[in-house]
Amino acid sequence: MIRNNAELRREYLICIVITVILACGASFLGRNSVIAVVITSVTLILIRLLADIRRYRRIADLSDSIDKILHGAENVKFEEYQEGEVAILSSEIHKLVIRLREQASQLLADKRFLSDSIADIAHQLRTPLTSMNIVVDMFSDAELSDEKRFDLLAEMMQSLNRIEWLINTLLKMSKIDADTVFFEQKEYNVRQMLAKAAGPLAVPLDINGVALKMKVPEDAVIRGDMMWTSEAIGNILKNCMEHTPEGGMIGVNVKHTPIYTELVIFDTGSGFDPEDIPHVFERFYRGKVALNTSIGIGLALTKMIVERQNGTIRAGNREAPATGAVFTVRFYNSKR
Repeated sequence: MIRNNAELRREYLICIVITVILACGASFLGRNSVIAVVITSVTLILIRLLADIRRYRRIADLSDSIDKILHGAENVKFEEYQEGEVAILSSEIHKLVIRLREQASQLLADKRFLSDSIADIAHQLRTPLTSMNIVVDMFSDAELSDEKRFDLLAEMMQSLNRIEWLINTLLKMSKIDADTVFFEQKEYNVRQMLAKAAGPLAVPLDINGVALKMKVPEDAVIRGDMMWTSEAIGNILKNCMEHTPEGGMIGVNVKHTPIYTELVIFDTGSGFDPEDIPHVFERFYRGKVALNTSIGIGLALTKMIVERQNGTIRAGNREAPATGAVFTVRFYNSKR
């Protein structure tokens, strides 16, 4: 220990020099004084040596534990010391190891999530691309009628629109995840926002024979970004429309209070399977009643937009005897 530690060698050399000086000084007082000084000095040096040996053994144990962790050991436990500098060092190293393990677990979870997301994206792109390849092969048939060609062209356009929507939605989600999206904080009228959200669905609602009824107080307002909010609400309305049969209805009831503005959106469809409700807002999750064309990211984007604007959202089924799904969205007027 002393041989490999220059600092300790200097300290013990200083102790020996001081002992010699004290012994020389004590020689003027007699032989007994010299013996007493030497015995006392040697005793103190031995006590210091034993303390150093004990401390450096502890440090060696800590070093061994750290080395095991660096070589991949998982169940390494640091010995608990009750007091002293080594105890403080051991405690701090233990905290550091816990933190590093947490970060490693988070990185592994992120890696798995990225892998799963890439697999889901590839699967979602493969379906329309396969359909388009089949359409292209069918176009090569010289005997194909013009009517059939128009039908195939419409099918190809539908597949292209699906790919475009998927890519645009994923880009929006990635920007929100990266916190690069700026949400305006302006007060706007809820009725105007709902009109903007429902506008693109006017024709599909009419074709599917689904009615849209809204009850909105004239003074209902929300503070946030109207463009992003209308997109979020539009995704909910689109989801309701896709699961509402012909002759059904989508309802929107708005309640405005000094604390929050609440939007309750419901439909008269079949509703959610109870097992799907906890997973409705998960990315790429497709429930048991999902359509074949469903991708499973529209509601995930909606949740991200709502929560980034000091809001909450939950999904469920309407209370019996009514049927259908219900979404409850709240935007709070002040930061919670």
